Amino acid sequence: MRKLKNILLSLLMISVVVLSTACSSKGSNPTKTFELEKDGMKTTITYTYIESEDKVIKQNTVVEGEYAKLKPARTKEEFQKIVGPIAEKYQGIQGIKESIDYQDEKFVENIEIDYENLDYEKSKTVLGNNFQDPAKVKISMKKTEEGLTKQGYTEKK
Repeated sequence: MRKLKNILLSLLMISVVVLSTACSSKGSNPTKTFELEKDGMKTTITYTYIESEDKVIKQNTVVEGEYAKLKPARTKEEFQKIVGPIAEKYQGIQGIKESIDYQDEKFVENIEIDYENLDYEKSKTVLGNNFQDPAKVKISMKKTEEGLTKQGYTEKK
């Protein structure tokens, strides 16, 4: 009977260790969020990065604006005519998700970039030819933060 208790206790301890290891948040990465309000638009960019490597792995950008406050001011229809074709270019690129919610008075655009699963060749059409392949060149969180600060972004804590 005593051996059975010891075996059960050992199995119970092993299962507790396995469960606690599986449920730990060790795999989560830190994020940093930056904001800029300019020309009637509010841009919020959140970066997920690997701190020990100073490497950005994801970027989520949300742009919100009121058509009447844009410079120059636009109607919803005018804005859709200009932005619609640009937004279409983001569609179908692996590692990029883009959507725009055209509301009556304002719009909300969301662009999510997963740098670890990005189709680099296709992404150059929307990210530009100066954009470097994240599989070959590390996107530094520190350098990104410095660049955003120079552009007027403030970190949201």
